[in-house]
Amino acid sequence: MRTKQTEQKEVGRIKLSDTQDIVVSIVGNEKLDIRTWVDMDSYKGFTKKGIRLYLFDGNWDKFKKLMEKVDKEYQEIA
Repeated sequence: MRTKQTEQKEVGRIKLSDTQDIVVSIVGNEKLDIRTWVDMDSYKGFTKKGIRLYLFDGNWDKFKKLMEKVDKEYQEIA
């Protein structure tokens, strides 16, 4: 039996090195996925490193507030 592949829309990426990016995507119009992408001779694709969270049930607002706290901490040490 063939399973339906979930739609994934890339929102943006941050280059970490010549072989690694952080990729931010919306999956199935309901989840935020932040994952490491590698591009090496031996492997090209997403790794298990990352997070996926549902955007609803207040999770998105909680995540934004958490990122505001991270930004505040960053501003103090930068």
